[in-house]
Amino acid sequence: MARAALGWSWDDLAKEAGISRRTIAKFEADARVADQSVAKLRKAFEREGVVFIPHGMYLGGVVPPVQGR
Repeated sequence: MARAALGWSWDDLAKEAGISRRTIAKFEADARVADQSVAKLRKAFEREGVVFIPHGMYLGGVVPPVQGR
């Protein structure tokens, strides 16, 4: 969801997060990915203004960045 909200390809995310496309593919397929890779993904998204929902009914969801910021 976060990658789509930013309009990023796997190549874009790989570059921004400093991880491989293969790791992104595994992550998006719900396969096991190293915690450090998940942290890099999260940081890349947060730098662009994506907010992760930490609790409640929408736990695990994301809020896309506000356009024009």
